Amino acid sequence: MPVRYLLDTNIIIEAVASSQPAVEALHHATMSEWVGYSAITRLEVFGYPDLSLEEEAALKVVIEEFNEIEVTSSIIDRAITIRRVKRIKAPDAIIAATAQEMRATLITRNITDFTAIEGLAVVNPWTTPLG
Repeated sequence: MPVRYLLDTNIIIEAVASSQPAVEALHHATMSEWVGYSAITRLEVFGYPDLSLEEEAALKVVIEEFNEIEVTSSIIDRAITIRRVKRIKAPDAIIAATAQEMRATLITRNITDFTAIEGLAVVNPWTTPLG
C-alpha cells in the first residue's frame, strides 16, 4: 500500500534546526507517494513573532518542497468532529483532520496532542524512525 505523510509544524521547524530525527523523517517522507502539510502549519511556522530573516528563508526552502493543503469545509467538518470527542487545540484538530482527509500518516513529535483520534495514523520519528 502506498504511503502518504502529512508533516506537523514541529517536524518542519526541527528539520531546519538540524535535528537528526526530523531531517531523516523528511528525507524518508520525500521518497513516499505523497507528502504535504496543512495551511495551518504554514501559519504556525511563519507566524512566530521572533523569526529572523535567515530562519524564514531556511523554512521557505524546506516548506516549498511539499504540498500545501488548503483548509476546506470538509476539513473543518472533520476538525469539528475531532474537537467534540477530544479536547484539542483548533490548529491541531485541523492538522489531524487534514491528515485524515488526505489519507496520510501524521509525522509529529507531539504524539500526545493527537492520541485517541479515531482513524488517525501518527508516527514520532524520535521514537519510531520512518525508514
